[in-house]
Amino acid sequence: MRSFLRQFRRAPGRILASIAALALAVGAIGVLAIPSIASSSLSDAVERDGLGDLVVETTSIDPRQLAAIERLDNVEAADTTASVASELDGERIRLIGLSPDRTMDLINVTEGREPAAPDEVVAEPGLAAIGDRVDVVGDRFEVVGLGSTLWWGDDLVVYADIDAVLPLTGDRGTDRLTIRAVDDSQAALETIADDVRALLADGGDTFTGFPTYFPDGTTPIDADIRQVSQLIGLLGIFAGLVALVLLASTTNTLITERSREVAVMRALGGRQRRLRRRLRRIAIGIAVAALVIGLPLGIAISNLIARMVLHDFVGITPGFAVDLPVLAGSAAAVVVGARLVSARAARRVTTVPLATALRDRDANPFGATRLQRWSTRVGLGGLVTRMAGRTSLRRPARTAAVVAQIAAAVGAAFLVPTLATSVNDFNSSAHAVWQWESVAIAGDPGLPLNADDDAVTTGSADGSSDEYGIWAWGQVDDWDMDVYGLHIESRMIEPAISEGAWIDGDHDTVVSSGFAERNDIEVGDPLQVILAAGPTEFVVTGLSDDSSRAVYVDRDHLAVVMGAPGMANVVWSTGPEPATSSTTPSTITTLDEIVAEEAANNNAIVMIFGAIGIVVSGVAALAVLSSMTVSLFERRHEFAAMQAIGARKRRLRRLLFIEMLPLAAGGILGGLAIGGLGARGIIASFESSNAIDIGVTDATGAVPFIVLGTAAILGLLVTVVVRSAARRPIAMSLRGAA
Repeated sequence: MRSFLRQFRRAPGRILASIAALALAVGAIGVLAIPSIASSSLSDAVERDGLGDLVVETTSIDPRQLAAIERLDNVEAADTTASVASELDGERIRLIGLSPDRTMDLINVTEGREPAAPDEVVAEPGLAAIGDRVDVVGDRFEVVGLGSTLWWGDDLVVYADIDAVLPLTGDRGTDRLTIRAVDDSQAALETIADDVRALLADGGDTFTGFPTYFPDGTTPIDADIRQVSQLIGLLGIFAGLVALVLLASTTNTLITERSREVAVMRALGGRQRRLRRRLRRIAIGIAVAALVIGLPLGIAISNLIARMVLHDFVGITPGFAVDLPVLAGSAAAVVVGARLVSARAARRVTTVPLATALRDRDANPFGATRLQRWSTRVGLGGLVTRMAGRTSLRRPARTAAVVAQIAAAVGAAFLVPTLATSVNDFNSSAHAVWQWESVAIAGDPGLPLNADDDAVTTGSADGSSDEYGIWAWGQVDDWDMDVYGLHIESRMIEPAISEGAWIDGDHDTVVSSGFAERNDIEVGDPLQVILAAGPTEFVVTGLSDDSSRAVYVDRDHLAVVMGAPGMANVVWSTGPEPATSSTTPSTITTLDEIVAEEAANNNAIVMIFGAIGIVVSGVAALAVLSSMTVSLFERRHEFAAMQAIGARKRRLRRLLFIEMLPLAAGGILGGLAIGGLGARGIIASFESSNAIDIGVTDATGAVPFIVLGTAAILGLLVTVVVRSAARRPIAMSLRGAA
């Protein structure tokens, strides 16, 4: 401990920089704990609120059908709900009718009580206050409680008794089925869904929405949380590796500056193994100090992000939690890494010939290798350029390390804007095929809008055209797909057909080209699309270059397949607001709003990369400064001699800057290549995991700023190093005194 404190007094700035960089890296690695924190909170919420294993929207289910469903193999419990879309104070809300004796979808009442009469409701917190009377679908209800359920936690919902809601649904009746299974594996839940679909079909009923499965106790956002946290955690690991490089450079500096002290101890009988152990304690001390800061930081970050995600997506506030395996793993990685990076420097210092170390002279004079001797025959210009070139060849490992550190900083600086540019271009191109400006989305489930036979309507007062359509979910080869039901002569889309032709029949379909390429789908192939009503066969007539994961089919045929001939669930319009004749409440949104929302979600990921990129660039800059400081210490006699014969700081700055120019050029070129390849690797990972085409757009406009910024930072570092050299008394440097 005393040894570490003495070293801290010698170089507090460098040690604090290493501690800060490692602490940030440990904090970023701590984000890997988010899945376990979220999982524990979600598991508690699932048990508390009774989330089902299988949820699906259906046509009305009567008590006889519900009893038959409960008798199916592997079904532990089943329940139905009814809902009505409405408005409250200008906000779109849903009135949800729940059975009083249900065992699932339990309301987590935070204030007041559950409904006990037909005119009583529980409202989402913030939507109303206890005692308020609210108008929903023409009926007045009194708010007797505030609360929510896990399923509707992120919606504006009012809960009532199902008997009070059913009369308000018209002919629709119940519209949602929830099932709890004995065996909740994915395959078992899919079997239950098939059995229920067949049972309902016998009575003339069907699914109106694609089933949602929660296998093995999962929750709606498990996959999203895991993907985001793993992404940040992997970036944190990368930042940790860069921070270890800085630690290695800092440790190398501190240990090298003690070479004469170590030589004296060796002359007095100190053993190399014991001396190396003492020298390694410097790096261990820095690592332990970083852990003292970084571990609590990681705990705070992981809990903060988990709280934000769960509150925004499912409306629950998780408790404070700690993932011990992640803490232990990150701590072990940092300590072991510090031990490894300090071992080489300690070994090098203790193996310098004793006479050389006591004289305080360079143990690695120029000309010791064949490459160095060969370089003396090459003309490198004047004295300064010769000195600069030979300095780079004297320590090739350090030269390569400096180039790598510059490349890491430049790579991070180029990767982030490339990702941002690529994401922005993707956001613009993903919806480029659509010609509509606004869309009205039906608030009720299924296909509640009555589409006219003449689906394409024109001649509106504002000159716009409206079109009924279907926007649903389906699956192809276990991939979730957007399924669009369009009129064959639709004016709402101009598909960028890259191969084949547009749909021209009931069983025709056009598929997104990126998805088709990744799943070996070609024009003319049969394609099974699993819809809410079950699997349906289509034939691929064309591929659309739309950067999405979608299939396009004939609207009228899709409505028949989904059990609602002549019906739809959206109205697209080329104007600011679709004109619908239906009384079904609809949410009107614009294409620009949808693109902006998707851009905000994607840009959040880019911001995460940007934050880690700043850390990586800063750590790399500190590593370069540390390497230059080591070089300065080893060349202190050379600089002192130059100062003694009249060299000014300007000449020293010029010398160091010329030394850095080829290293900077190599680092910039390598960094641009690393950044470009890294961006392609990250985007390729997203494309592979989502079966879509994103594409890479290199941020070439950022290159001049990166080059100028790198040159400015290196110039600043050179100035700092020269100023440090000039402050040291010349006589002391020439004598080799400490």
